[in-house]
Amino acid sequence: MMDAAHIPIAEALGITPGVTLRTFGMRRSGNHAIINWLARNSVDGSVFLNNCAAGQPASDSARAIEVNGEWRGKRNVRHMSELTHDAGDAPMLIVSYEDIAPDIDDLRAGLTADLPDGFIHRDLLLYRNFMNWAASLLRKIQQNDDQDALACLRIMMVSLDKYRDLLELIAQTEEDTDVLAINYDRWCARPKYRERVLAALGLPCRDNGLGKVQPYGGGSSFQKGTEEAAELKVSQRWRDMINDPTFQIVLLAASQDDDLIRLMHRLMPQDSELLSAYLNQAQFPYQVEVTE
Repeated sequence: MMDAAHIPIAEALGITPGVTLRTFGMRRSGNHAIINWLARNSVDGSVFLNNCAAGQPASDSARAIEVNGEWRGKRNVRHMSELTHDAGDAPMLIVSYEDIAPDIDDLRAGLTADLPDGFIHRDLLLYRNFMNWAASLLRKIQQNDDQDALACLRIMMVSLDKYRDLLELIAQTEEDTDVLAINYDRWCARPKYRERVLAALGLPCRDNGLGKVQPYGGGSSFQKGTEEAAELKVSQRWRDMINDPTFQIVLLAASQDDDLIRLMHRLMPQDSELLSAYLNQAQFPYQVEVTE
């Protein structure tokens, strides 16, 4: 086996990685909150490569880089090692992917071009329960001035497909010891859940708090300016959006996807019940008599 110090990503970053993790999650699913928490519980420092491109070297394609929790700009940097060489003796390496749900066969098929599959300790599938995820994503999209209602719906429909695919991957890998699913809702609400995740990854529990609100994606879509993650009302987002006409269309569209409903019933039964209750109240589909 290739020595860890001589794998391509290690040479590019000038480090010898310790625990190496990859994360996959849809936007607005708490990805950065969980990643920041993992980094805070690393033993020998951390390097985080954010939002990488599948099939490309992570050291080249990362949209942003953090070293020991500190953001470091890539502009005018000739070699990545200038940013990362001081991370630590064996820093945790976290490579993240957003809005993609690779096929189960692709997880171990060179998806990260500069990181041999054998050096990945665990793939983490980060997901948020449907109702709050859909509400948060839609609110974020609506805040873009150039997105009208139809544009928002187009983005949401594509995202629904990817969200369902990620849930399918989670269901398929429940027994895979190389893959661990982390539910953002339970992560936020239950310190014991966070402790169990750290134990499953072989990490010490040094800091089990929720930390600061991360700046990626503009922070919270609902509580602008909030700094402490514990102050976010992440479980109530769907309530804030339930009377939004576009959100109602998204819920109705989701209800027609049998595979999504099946996965919701399996992975998040409470959200499945919420969606069913909404549909019953909305009396959908509505029967119209057409007269000559």
